[in-house]
Amino acid sequence: MSYRLPHVLLLAVVSATGALSGCVQQPVEHNLADQYPDSQQLDLLNYQPVAAELNDESNPTSIEVLRTGRYTLVSTSAHAGQSNLMQQMVQVRIPTRLNPTVGDGLAHTLDRSGYQLCSETGKPVIETLFSRPLPAAHYELGPMPLQAALQLLSGPSYQLQVEPVTREVCFSLRVAKLDQAGD
Repeated sequence: MSYRLPHVLLLAVVSATGALSGCVQQPVEHNLADQYPDSQQLDLLNYQPVAAELNDESNPTSIEVLRTGRYTLVSTSAHAGQSNLMQQMVQVRIPTRLNPTVGDGLAHTLDRSGYQLCSETGKPVIETLFSRPLPAAHYELGPMPLQAALQLLSGPSYQLQVEPVTREVCFSLRVAKLDQAGD
């Protein structure tokens, strides 16, 4: 009997070990390259992300806000009129007692906008525009974007031109196509 006891004991230990090891699953390492053979791995050494440009409107990221009170959140992003000055909102009221010209209306609209009106000297087209009386309908404008207000004041015959470096605003005559139906 002593001969059978060690064999039975050994058989019991091996069976128990086998049964216990069958219950425990070993972690399997998955290789992503094997799972996705069409993918490529990029090595970006010393890569540092660059912040998006303020004027980049094609990047609609989430808006960051700052809590300034219990119920008040303030956006930390620049408004459209701050990053593109021609899109700033203006509201214009020109005093009626001035008997203003279009040039006066344009100068008044550009006041505190960051832009200045171009010089009319030596430019007959600009002299003509600036010397015209301002229509009564244009004594009060807005709120509207600066660009729209300037184009409205100049009228459909003139094209607004902006020099971004010097922040100067000027106008050119639009080229009209004559209908030559009589030919």
